[in-house]
Amino acid sequence: MPELNEKDLKKHIKSEEPYCVYVIYGDEDYLKKHYADRLVSKIVPPDFESFNFEKFEGKNTELRDIFEKAEIMPMMAERRCILVEDYKIDNLSENESSAFESFFADPPQTATIIFWQKNSDFAFKKSKKVQDIVKKIGGLCVLNKRTGSELTKPLIASASKQGCVLSVEMANYLVSVVGDDFNTLINELSKVCNYCGSGDITRKHIDAVAVKTDDAKIYFLTKALASNDFDKAYEVLHSLLRQKTEPEYILGTIISSYVDMYRAKISVTCGEKSDSLAEVFSYGKLAFRLTNAGRDASKLSVQTLRKCLDELAKADMKLKSSRDAPVIVLEQLMVRLFLISNGEKV
Repeated sequence: MPELNEKDLKKHIKSEEPYCVYVIYGDEDYLKKHYADRLVSKIVPPDFESFNFEKFEGKNTELRDIFEKAEIMPMMAERRCILVEDYKIDNLSENESSAFESFFADPPQTATIIFWQKNSDFAFKKSKKVQDIVKKIGGLCVLNKRTGSELTKPLIASASKQGCVLSVEMANYLVSVVGDDFNTLINELSKVCNYCGSGDITRKHIDAVAVKTDDAKIYFLTKALASNDFDKAYEVLHSLLRQKTEPEYILGTIISSYVDMYRAKISVTCGEKSDSLAEVFSYGKLAFRLTNAGRDASKLSVQTLRKCLDELAKADMKLKSSRDAPVIVLEQLMVRLFLISNGEKV
């Protein structure tokens, strides 16, 4: 079986029986998650998911544990499904590679294992034997970023479902502003549609609310910190720095995001909606920022957010007045925010 692109995989899921193993990788996070979810939905009846579905974090998993779960017989279903996130399948030891080959020489016909590589840097560099096995008996699925009409057509269709008209020209402009990450594009388009209300989406609508590429990355950095995903936050920070994004701009946008979270949290704590302070602070049609911030801050207390704001103020002062390298100031800030979010003293 050759490598499957998005078109091939969509056709396979719709019309063919599941394989015993899939490896899903590439640089488009939205598509990887979307098709991993579709495969799970196809394989596992929703009423029996607790019996027939297993999920592993690859970093903390042994290969034998995955195979043991695959050997268990399904209950009231034809198959079990085992979803494994970011397992080091591209860098197996000699013993692990042999175990992989031995298991899939005669795999159980009542289980499907999906290796979902969330890490966009994944590539088969060392384990060619594993790659050949998957290509022979399963699905090696490469899902990279869409380009051209593959990117703009679904945006136009999505806008139409939301009561708005997005022309090809404006779809291309949205991509140029936001970037080609499809998940970000869908989120930003939803905001634009809410702002526009109905009818034709114009450049003015997009410029008013769509987050520019760096802003989107900084938002994901803040969201990662709030959800205790330090590795992701660190990755985004250094991606911004490699692109020569000004440290002052990065910090300013992080501060803005935490201020939004604090305002939204105060509102919710007082029994109001997360965007209840939008008029007080003149958010106008940008009130959705408070709605999003309320969701991001759901696991953080008011006290925790106050401590985070104190650290942000200190970092702002340090960035403007000290001789410390800006990258050191930002890295130290991220560690402090992460520790505070985890309830630890700094």
